[in-house]
Amino acid sequence: MLLATRAYFALAETYYISATSGDDDNTGTSIDEAWQGTANIYTTTFIPGDIILFEGGQTFESKIYFGPEQNGSHATVSGTEEKPITIGSFGDGRAIIYSGDESGLQVYNGEGFKIKDLIFKGSGSGNNGTGIFFHTDLNDMLHYIHIENVDVSGYRNAGISIMSLDNAIGGFEEVSITRSTVHNNGDVGIITYADQTICHKNFYLSYNIVYNNLGLHNKPTSHTGNGILIGGVDGALVEYCEAFNNGENNSWPYGGPVGIWGYQCNNLVIQFNESHHNKTSSGKDGGGFDLDGGCTNSILQYNYSHDNDGAGYLIAQFQNAPEMKNITIRYNISKNDGRKNSYGAIQLWSTGANGGIQNAHIYNNTVYLTKPATGSPKAIYIQSGGIFNTKIQNNIFFTTDGLELVRQEKDTGVHFGGNNYWSGGSSFNINSAGVLYSSLPEWRNATEQEKLNGSELGLSIDPELEDPGKETDILNIRELYNLSSYKLKATSGMIGKGLNLKEEAFDIVDVGEIDFFGTSLLDRSSFSIGAHQPDASTYPVSISSFQVYKKESHVLLTWETVSEQNNKGFEVQISYDGQSFQSIGFVASHGPDSQVRQQYRFTDTTIGNGTRYYRLKQIDSDAATSYSVIRAVDITEGNMGIISYPNPFIKEFILELDAIAKEPLYVTLTDVTGRILMRKTLVLEEGNNKIPLMLEQQYDQETIFVSAVYQGKSYQMKMLKVSR
Repeated sequence: MLLATRAYFALAETYYISATSGDDDNTGTSIDEAWQGTANIYTTTFIPGDIILFEGGQTFESKIYFGPEQNGSHATVSGTEEKPITIGSFGDGRAIIYSGDESGLQVYNGEGFKIKDLIFKGSGSGNNGTGIFFHTDLNDMLHYIHIENVDVSGYRNAGISIMSLDNAIGGFEEVSITRSTVHNNGDVGIITYADQTICHKNFYLSYNIVYNNLGLHNKPTSHTGNGILIGGVDGALVEYCEAFNNGENNSWPYGGPVGIWGYQCNNLVIQFNESHHNKTSSGKDGGGFDLDGGCTNSILQYNYSHDNDGAGYLIAQFQNAPEMKNITIRYNISKNDGRKNSYGAIQLWSTGANGGIQNAHIYNNTVYLTKPATGSPKAIYIQSGGIFNTKIQNNIFFTTDGLELVRQEKDTGVHFGGNNYWSGGSSFNINSAGVLYSSLPEWRNATEQEKLNGSELGLSIDPELEDPGKETDILNIRELYNLSSYKLKATSGMIGKGLNLKEEAFDIVDVGEIDFFGTSLLDRSSFSIGAHQPDASTYPVSISSFQVYKKESHVLLTWETVSEQNNKGFEVQISYDGQSFQSIGFVASHGPDSQVRQQYRFTDTTIGNGTRYYRLKQIDSDAATSYSVIRAVDITEGNMGIISYPNPFIKEFILELDAIAKEPLYVTLTDVTGRILMRKTLVLEEGNNKIPLMLEQQYDQETIFVSAVYQGKSYQMKMLKVSR
């Protein structure tokens, strides 16, 4: 009768379990009527909204299982996001679920569960299970799993595991694991997995501490001892977690563990985490962070990696992995990673599977590296080929003891630009395709690295970090913002010297909203090198704009600074081929120290036709230099009144002119053979018009001619297209 009434009226209940005062003959629906153990869980039909509470501070020697008929259990039960099945504690403290050699909590094909305020313990070496294990073999999506404030230890396989198995195409959606401690387990701390490539959706992990998951001795089939491993998820966020001292027992010779990483995920973001002192007993990995095979549209940002055996930040595409593209690593700090096996603080490795690593962008990271007792780490290590359209920009690479700043086994597919390479007073050491270079200019001239359209990029000066290498104990993951050892000193030559990746020449990068230390990057037009982006008021020289205009008989250059410190002035340079630049004048600083906007002008009165390229060479009082972006202008006779920029361009360029009437503009784009690439008729508005033009199909040649006709007057311009 009780079961019938419950089924008809669907009234949720709270059930209490007390090891000392309970009785399994009680109803369980009040503290006074508490059950004694878990036996009644297997004979009760739970409905959405039911709550099961164990008395805090007590130990319950039992596993908990929800699933189809197995060992006398009932059919799978499920809750909903609005009315989950909740399992937790009552009274003082958290209850302990001691499951011995079995799994602690196992849910098979169930959804709508909230697990909170519990301690799960396995027997350790004798255990053969998982602490909290949700798994499905259905082809439908299961919704809502929430795990909060649990402590999980002593399990052979995993602390917490969310899995789609048996090649099912279904998985779990809306899963969160928060404020939990997962430690002293065997194979892995926290794992999500899918037999199919991507089955899960929308996972959130935050404020978890994962440590001492050492791995299984002599595991023969794969790596072991990972901290947090995210696989098969579309849309996952891992933030404010700490992973340390994992992986020590890994002996698999073909791969190893990582503190926090993901593979075969889309839209995976790993941010504001600390991963340190992770290890391996083999020659593989033991690293801090990793975006691995099959990841797409994924980001590593605002993380702190230090003192790991393997790479601090790894991008890897393993054999037969799905397509891997659009990977970003930005505003991270690495201190003394690669302690074993000669890894890089930042490392890329690819088998070339399914296009290899495509469209990776590594920018504004800070790497500090000293020599370990054994091994020879590198600041950045490009370990293989199979890497395409990858850009490494605005990073600080700081090594000591003659360690390699760059190791690049293959010299294709990767371009360095705007980085600072500092060897801390030791010998400068870059190894590119087996050739050793002892200075930045030598490497630059031999390989065309640290160049853009003829401009020399990159620096090799002391970055003047506050206190690099200082031992820092972060008691709270929120204190990452206060990791001041890697901030730039006010006198640093990195400040304001970074490439502005929001410029058209760099394909207009979304540079993010903040730097590693939480400094806003909104409305920023000038950037520093490294993970620290000081406020504009602290920039030595911040050029906020640089424009070039054609006039009747000359070319006018104008630029503006928002702040200046120690600024001697600007050397104006010109090029007729976009490659070789020469000085045509010098404009002294209005300051040299200023925190207000300063405007500058320079007029080029030289006579001649064709396209000209201009840039500014900013010179400090201490002789340090940096370069502006390049601006191009075509001064062919008859072209006055129309501007085209940027030149060179990547995908899109702008035609700008002042129209005296609302009349059509006829535009034709041709290549060097006269082949028509595009024709457009555009109606201009009276006044200033800025017209974006983009090639409608892939086009590899560099030179493009633009013909424009307005009010019967013809304009001819030459544009250079670059591939990056």
